[in-house]
Amino acid sequence: MSDVSMPSASPSPSLPSASSSSSVEVRTETTHPSPRLGRVGPVMFLAHFGWLLPAAAGATLIQALLTRIDAEAKLALYATLSTVGAVGATLANVAFGVLSDRTRSRYGRRNPWIVGGGLAAAASLSAMSLVRDFATLVALWMVFQIALNAFLGPLIAILPDRVSAADLGKASSCVGAGQLVAQSVAGIVAGLFLAVPAEGLRWIPWLLAAGALLVFFLLPDRSNRHEPREPLALAALLRNLLPPRDADFAWALVGRFLGMLSLFLVLMYQLYTLTDYLGLGTSDAAKAIATGGVVMAVASGAAIALAGPLSDRLGRRKVFVAASSLLMGAAALPLALTPSLWAFHAFLAVGGFGFGAYLAVDQALIAEVLPSQAHAAKDMGILNIANTAPQIVAPVIAVVIVPGLGFRGLFLLATGCAVAGALCVKPIRRVR
Repeated sequence: MSDVSMPSASPSPSLPSASSSSSVEVRTETTHPSPRLGRVGPVMFLAHFGWLLPAAAGATLIQALLTRIDAEAKLALYATLSTVGAVGATLANVAFGVLSDRTRSRYGRRNPWIVGGGLAAAASLSAMSLVRDFATLVALWMVFQIALNAFLGPLIAILPDRVSAADLGKASSCVGAGQLVAQSVAGIVAGLFLAVPAEGLRWIPWLLAAGALLVFFLLPDRSNRHEPREPLALAALLRNLLPPRDADFAWALVGRFLGMLSLFLVLMYQLYTLTDYLGLGTSDAAKAIATGGVVMAVASGAAIALAGPLSDRLGRRKVFVAASSLLMGAAALPLALTPSLWAFHAFLAVGGFGFGAYLAVDQALIAEVLPSQAHAAKDMGILNIANTAPQIVAPVIAVVIVPGLGFRGLFLLATGCAVAGALCVKPIRRVR
């Protein structure tokens, strides 16, 4: 997930007919000599934990800063900040995916971008703790998103690069576990720093730098300076930025977008949900966010432990992704029915379980749906738009929906998006 609630959009490709997938080069297994899954799994867990915790906690802490800048306009300010950052994230994710596919160096094609992007992202997010005017916050958030996606674009390509199809569910579970534990712990961390958001922003981002360095040193890549590379031509580069003409790819992209949007419509606004919808004060909201982080960590951890390995054992992905998306949608219903703290925690428990199962298996589905190994990072970057584009759309939707229909309207829309996302999984043909 690039731009974060928790912590890119281009027009979605039109859905071609299912028969169009037959003309696409189906992804073949990489012959890259890779580390054992036993090493890849833990390092991927730590790397994804390392980027998502500061991004997710940082988003909540930035909301606290915006409340101090202008409490009346905080929703509009956050929508502006999120939209600008997510647009930069979208373009950067795909662009750096293309660049890493083309990179030839003694450290391979992914690791130089991972370490450089990770260090730059940590520095820019930490720098936000030193400023108070909105324009500078927006500029630094844009830099953070671009650098973060220079790190993420190559990082997400490690799975299709180095993990066999038989182990994708387990590897995807490690990625999902890192992200979900980070998301849950981020709630606790954000709650602890809510009264002093600048302090949290100053130190938490350096976890991201640590994760980048772990990948660089513990998952070293071989030199690829001898591998051929097409000459860099502008027309070819622009063509490479386009999504492949493949039905399965398009359905996976749209399905993930809708699933992520259903979660972000609620999770991005947990602070404002607690203060404006439930009527809690800042101190009580901080406690609720911290407690909710624990609830979500337990629920998501249980789901990850079950879903990824079971998906590998059964050789099935689609049923898990569809069921978990429906579960995320159902989790928002109690909040729509009653503005109570138990409903908030129920959302985090049920939604956390669904989201844990979703990430544990959807990452494997995404890796298996890639039409070509030669453009793995670029295609994974396009698919990652489905993680970040919802964060452009969610704030805009909130600005329109909340003043007219209130937070209840937002929660009901989240349920509808989850159901639509689950339906998108059915037409995918290359994955069971």
